[in-house]
Parts: sequence; structure tokens; C-alpha cells
Amino acid sequence: MGQKRHAFILGATGAVGQQLLRRLVERDRFVKVHAPTRRELPIQNKKIVSYPFEALFRPWELEFSVTDFFYCFGSTMASAGGVDEFRRMELSVAHEALMVAKQTGVKRFYLVSVQGVSPQSMVPYLKVKAEVEKVLKNHAFQALYVYRPSLLIAAREELRLTELVLQRVSRPMLPILQRYIPGRAPVRAEQVAQAMLVDALQGEEGHFVRENRQIIELASL
Repeated sequence: MGQKRHAFILGATGAVGQQLLRRLVERDRFVKVHAPTRRELPIQNKKIVSYPFEALFRPWELEFSVTDFFYCFGSTMASAGGVDEFRRMELSVAHEALMVAKQTGVKRFYLVSVQGVSPQSMVPYLKVKAEVEKVLKNHAFQALYVYRPSLLIAAREELRLTELVLQRVSRPMLPILQRYIPGRAPVRAEQVAQAMLVDALQGEEGHFVRENRQIIELASL
């Protein structure tokens, strides 16, 4: 994996995506970072190629090659307008992302999911995220990484009251929680981004699921 690589970040203005974007542009191995976005990116760099998010849904217009696709996209049921719209949006974006990956020759795919996903879950959010995983697992990438973090600690515009309270309570205790209960402890957005970068640079092939404990371990490397 010593060759120069082209990255694609879906969700580059999100909590994990922003952190990942900063890391990718700092690495000489990545010569271009493609990022469709609805908002202004948090940083500017000559490596970054940005364009309107809507172009994602016209993959035949994306005339470039990509080696590594980082899927950091995620919506909420509140912003989507309900369970049905949330499911429609999440699956629509997942299918379009897969089409873009095929169109641009992606070999390595990294998906940010969530802890507790299951097609049998009684929680609609977790059930939909399981469907998103299934869509992307159906393609034979050389390497597919799925990250399932617990509560994400990050500064975000859209935080539900429960998330806000949990973040404020957890943040001061984060080192202790991650040391003694790494399987369930909250993780910082930058830790997830760092774990993704470590996997990308190590270059292993196959199908990997990174649960919360492994994310914390990889982020420390």
C-alpha cells in the first residue's frame, strides 16, 4: 500500500468527517481528498477537491479514480422528519455511495456505523443502520472496515437533550471509562477518525468490524 492514494469522504463536515479530513491532508500518501458537501468545509487545502453534495447522485459525472472511500455520513430521525424518511434517506445515500465506489474503482471502504446495530433491533435507528451495513457489505471490496462506536463525544450543531447531558457527564470521566469499560465507554470523534486512518495506513485486506474497544485501541497507535 505504498502507492499514492485518492480518498473520498462522505460526511466531511460531520463530527468524524472533519477530524478525518484534517488527518488525510496531512499524510503524504494521500494526494487528493474528494469531498461532496452542502456546507463549507472546515479547512482549505490544495489536496481537497470539493463539489456540491447533489453531485453524489450523478456518479457518472464523477470522472476520477478513488482508492479509499470513507463513509462518515449520518442523519437523524429528527432532521429527516420521522422514521420512514430517515430510513429512506439513509438507504438512498448508502446505495448512491456504493454506486460512486463502483464508478471510481474503490478498493478499500470504511464505514462509520454505531454500536448495537441489528436487523432485529426494536430501536428503529439501530435497525436502519444494520440495513446500511448490509447494503455496503454486498460489494466485494478488497478491504471493508465497519466502525461501531458507542456514544460519540463531539461538538455538533444537532444534539438531542439526552446526548448533551450524557456528553457533559461523560467527558471529564472519559479516560477512566475508556480504561475500565472500553467496550461501552464513550469515544471522541477524533478517536474514530484516528482508528480509520490507522487501518487505512496499515493496508490489510479483508472484512473487519471494529467494535468500541478496538476503536479505542487503534486510536492510541
